[in-house]
Amino acid sequence: MELDGLLKWIFETAMASSIRENDWLFPMIESFHVLAVTVFLGSIIWVDLRILGLANQDRGLRRFAKELLPITWFMFAIAVITGVALFTSNAVNYAHNVYFQLKILLLLSAGINMMIFQLWFSSRAEAYDPSHAARINAVQQIKMSKIRMKLHQISFFWSGKWSALLSILIWIGVIALGRWIGFSIQPTFAG
Repeated sequence: MELDGLLKWIFETAMASSIRENDWLFPMIESFHVLAVTVFLGSIIWVDLRILGLANQDRGLRRFAKELLPITWFMFAIAVITGVALFTSNAVNYAHNVYFQLKILLLLSAGINMMIFQLWFSSRAEAYDPSHAARINAVQQIKMSKIRMKLHQISFFWSGKWSALLSILIWIGVIALGRWIGFSIQPTFAG
């Protein structure tokens, strides 16, 4: 089955028809989608700001991220479910919309960025974290040269701070593209 055939089949499902034809269902699902995305992204950006040293510096990075993780994943699941439901209501036009395509590309980029950070930088981020550096005892401080200690505190690349900044920029792009989709999509009529 070719892609447009699959998209047309999705468009013709009972769920898609209900969402499309009911006066209150699409706005209700969209409201839940926006709320879930807001909380989801808020938690991600809060952690990104913490990694960058711009928020909650008095709390350990690992603990801070762990506290937000359940909220992040729960809201991500709701955002995906509601996003898929909205997509089904106009699958053909969404799939061919350049803003939707770019949004999906950025969502994939955000996932890749997160995986790279988790695999290579998450342990380093805590080590380079100012709250961690403050806990280094006097013996360890004597062993470290002043230059090395400063690099330890301000390192951008090796701590993965670049990943946090990139994450914020990607998510701003996702939100902007999501809004452009709403202004650029044309309704599809069954026929």
